[in-house]
Amino acid sequence: RRAAEHELEEREKRVQELDIKPLAPEDRDRFAAEWRRVQAQFVDDPSGAIAQGDRLVEQVMEARGYPTADSDFGERAAIVSVDHGAVVEEYRAAHDIAERHASTEGGVETEDLRQAMVHYRAIFEDLLETAEPEPVEARR
Repeated sequence: RRAAEHELEEREKRVQELDIKPLAPEDRDRFAAEWRRVQAQFVDDPSGAIAQGDRLVEQVMEARGYPTADSDFGERAAIVSVDHGAVVEEYRAAHDIAERHASTEGGVETEDLRQAMVHYRAIFEDLLETAEPEPVEARR
């Protein structure tokens, strides 16, 4: 338990050093329109839609100020969990399905891909928030 608390404190310190900001209204609208396009793509190209959904979530994270360029998925999920803990498991589940799909001959079932889209949508919508994230100190 002590190790987990220490890890959370370290993540919180790291997030405090970042310039996390809400999206400008025009960026929020642009990302929302892009998400609608990705969802529509799912009907004809589920695999492509999953890949695009993952990239779009990463683009929103980057636009908000989360580090994405030099971080792996685990690090991105850990950092975003500080401000979006309620949906970070959705992000992890979606990413897990996408990885299984990419690494399995023939991929995963379409229903699994649909579930990944649902998971990506949850983190995507949470990241589109327009209010400032609650300061770390206020969460204690």
